[in-house]
Amino acid sequence: MIKVSPSILAANFLNLQQELDKIKTADYLHIDVMDGHFVPNITFGFPLLEALNRVDTLPLDVHLMISDPSRYVDRFMDFGARIIAVHIEAETHLHRLLERIKSRSVEAFVALNPHTPVNALESILPFLDGVLVMTVNPGFTGQKFISLAAEKIRQLDSIRREKGLSYQLAVDGGINLNTAPTVVEYGADILVMGAAIFRSDSPKEVIEKVKELKR
Repeated sequence: MIKVSPSILAANFLNLQQELDKIKTADYLHIDVMDGHFVPNITFGFPLLEALNRVDTLPLDVHLMISDPSRYVDRFMDFGARIIAVHIEAETHLHRLLERIKSRSVEAFVALNPHTPVNALESILPFLDGVLVMTVNPGFTGQKFISLAAEKIRQLDSIRREKGLSYQLAVDGGINLNTAPTVVEYGADILVMGAAIFRSDSPKEVIEKVKELKR
């Protein structure tokens, strides 16, 4: 079954509890952590995760769009992250960091910017729980879907089938009811969706439609 991870970046923060109530049928809550250095925006940090950890919410899917993620990853896991995605472009000792994440029984994902080729992951794929394919340039919500970047989902699905690997494929950026069928057809398992859910008239209906998609 296709899983949905609504991105809190697109939520109305003046009514956050109400926003969370709208997405209870989703599978994860996607948290975009940006530092203003690795990407040209600043978003959330530990206070938000600490607050979310005190309420009944979906499992936290934390996407670290930050430089030197190894400095901070343990604190995000302390606050209840169930998935941690780090960018291959931001981490020098990637294998070491992935093993550290997995040692805490947290799923370790690696994110790829649109310009980063799939072969950059060749030696690390057997150690991953998932790959997060960016179909926009990271940093801001509401951007246009980059179809060429989505082709990497198809490549990664082909590799996992050929090599008998079990990593999940997530996709983030410009995903809506128009683009979702394409990425699911390509092999995506988890769809990160922001504006398409939180700014719709019926977030629950959008989530249901995505979950009904078949390959």
